[in-house]
Amino acid sequence: MATAPVEPELPRGTGVQEFVPVGSLAACKVKSGDIATYILREGMGIAGRADGSFGATWLVDLKGGDAQIAFAGFDSDAKQVARARAISSTREPGLRIFSSGDQWAVTWFDAEGLAYARPRWETNPPVEIQRVGAIGREVSDHVALAPAPGGALVAAAPFGAERHRLGVFQFAPVDPAQPQLKAVGVTRSANKPRWPTVAADASGGYLVAWQDEEDGSIRASRFDAAGREGNAHVVAKRQQGGDLPAGAAQETPDRDQRLGLVTTGSAGALLVWSEGATLIARALDAEARPRAAPWVVGKGKWRALAPSGDGALVAWVGHDGKTETQVLLVKLAADGAPSVRGIRVSDGVFPVKDSPSVALAGERVGVAWTEPMSPGVSTKRAVLRVLDRSCIP
Repeated sequence: MATAPVEPELPRGTGVQEFVPVGSLAACKVKSGDIATYILREGMGIAGRADGSFGATWLVDLKGGDAQIAFAGFDSDAKQVARARAISSTREPGLRIFSSGDQWAVTWFDAEGLAYARPRWETNPPVEIQRVGAIGREVSDHVALAPAPGGALVAAAPFGAERHRLGVFQFAPVDPAQPQLKAVGVTRSANKPRWPTVAADASGGYLVAWQDEEDGSIRASRFDAAGREGNAHVVAKRQQGGDLPAGAAQETPDRDQRLGLVTTGSAGALLVWSEGATLIARALDAEARPRAAPWVVGKGKWRALAPSGDGALVAWVGHDGKTETQVLLVKLAADGAPSVRGIRVSDGVFPVKDSPSVALAGERVGVAWTEPMSPGVSTKRAVLRVLDRSCIP
């Protein structure tokens, strides 16, 4: 059952205005390395483990429209510790990597739908490719993925004959004795949901958020451990005219601006989305209800989000006050409030070309992005930069 309509709440603040160059953070043990070079395709990401290591995945262009899915491992100083190897190939966007228990999980879409593998540091034996038959390629733009308890993964995807609901599925269990696909539940109130996001909470349940295609609102609900969905709550109504924060474009999130959701140590969650070029964050309670008014985080595009204790880290591409199209990193408090200052993670020399990725590995934070290999060339390098979490303002 959906909650009654609520009056829109204007976001607080004006967002982070000051960004410290990462090169000035001498005490933060900043280390950098190349993940890959001569990249032509979009599609790159990192994930982190508690032991301080990072896994990275990216696409290597092949003839005929295909791309190899590549994987490699890096330590807490951005040094490669597992040499790059190919996992599979695809022609579709949607490449993702997760830290799944003490293993890695890479997901992608191909002609048969959602596929995944669990690559290892060792190159042999070859990794096994698994498929999730319930989630086809035709809905790939509207599938949310996240780590699940016990090392599995969870997906929220359009469900039903007319795709008017969201189905929540658990898949890719670490234990081979467990079913490869398990239905958790189906939303009761979602009406043509688009751009969903999902996150597992500490109680064995899942929080799900989506954009309603019919009225443009953003809504969220929670499934408990038994698969029962609670009420769906309005997190943000369609922004209209005077309801927008200063400088925001008059539009709702589009396909390049999907929702981001992470659960926090305070038995709640943080939801991040974009209104035009304005990044917004709002805190949710354990039942997916908004806890307070939203906050303006900053201006830019291509958000990436990672949980960090009671809050979160958010990276995006924007203007640091001196240079455009740079990777910026900010810490969010449990109520969604951004830190007073942020960090410019990229060097301020080359423009960032694709969406960045951010991950926590123990007490080290990794940020990855692509940039031109040199002025005037089309090929890109993927850069990994790692720093101490305690140094983020």
